[in-house]
Amino acid sequence: MSESKQKVICIGSTGKDIFLPVSLGTVIDSDEKSNLEKKFCFDYGGKVHVEDRFTTLGGCACNISVGLARLDIDVSALGNVGDDSDSKWITTTLADEGVDVKKVQSIDTKNTDLSVIIVDTNTGERTIFVNRDVGEKLKISSTDINGFDWCFVGSLYGDSINDNMKVIHEALSKKNIKLAYNPGGKNIAQDEGVVLDLLHHANIVFVNKSEARKIVAKFDLSYNKDDLVDEEYLLTIIREHMQVDDGIVILTDGRRGAWVYSDESVYHTEVIDKLVHDATGAGDAFASGVFAGVLHDLPIEQCIGWGSVNSDAVIDYYGAQKGLKNITEIKEKINLFEVENKKIHNEPVQ
Repeated sequence: MSESKQKVICIGSTGKDIFLPVSLGTVIDSDEKSNLEKKFCFDYGGKVHVEDRFTTLGGCACNISVGLARLDIDVSALGNVGDDSDSKWITTTLADEGVDVKKVQSIDTKNTDLSVIIVDTNTGERTIFVNRDVGEKLKISSTDINGFDWCFVGSLYGDSINDNMKVIHEALSKKNIKLAYNPGGKNIAQDEGVVLDLLHHANIVFVNKSEARKIVAKFDLSYNKDDLVDEEYLLTIIREHMQVDDGIVILTDGRRGAWVYSDESVYHTEVIDKLVHDATGAGDAFASGVFAGVLHDLPIEQCIGWGSVNSDAVIDYYGAQKGLKNITEIKEKINLFEVENKKIHNEPVQ
């Protein structure tokens, strides 16, 4: 397989993640007022012993760019770091992975973004404490994205979100670039108009089920509660609002797997029933695998297979990069994965 000739820039958060695996917390059902199904609790004022810790790159710009680089995509990262020791570590690590870091911006007198992630070792589910400093100050200019064929845009935050979205929108309107878009729930709540406008122009949309439900609730005011449970309905409504001819929508829902809308068909891929060390990077790993397959002009079934192989591998480790496959590894794994572990089902949209 030859290297893709298309150049990609990944725009979004860049930071440092510290993972603390614990097994001593208590899982309780949430009350009716909470949007979360469960809570992971510890004694107030207590001390929790942590047997190990892991430090990795964090943020969608890091996760997606590393995933693409390993799959022979010419990729750059665009995000903010501070002027501390973590910033040098991040750029050096990205460069070692084959990611172009010329677009990574350093902000003086600021700290690099940091997340501390508490992982329940019994389930692999996690609770994330996020400190964003420089990430909130990301500013994008038209020169930042000139010369790229695609941009992958993850959740954008901060005071410049509208200006940043406008820069991306103008490039899309001029047909200078294609968009792979992963809007976050906070973005939808902060400025739904800008998010929905970018969705109209996106070529590929990546969402989890919670994000999909929020988006469809904005697009289709006639929905009912049963509609928002139906993955095919969610995919169809989002796809109907994408103005490109060959749009693809990818919806993930944790252990229930992923659904993909492409070429008037919906595909579903299941998840292997196994121990999950850490679910943090599964979504980004799936996204980078599918996206790389698209950039290599593979059939959609094989793109989904690439995403599935990547996400299945990354949950064996803490963090979102260790376990990501390179081209040789993914080609070796793909046939066994599809035949022995998962089947990709597809049906025409009714």
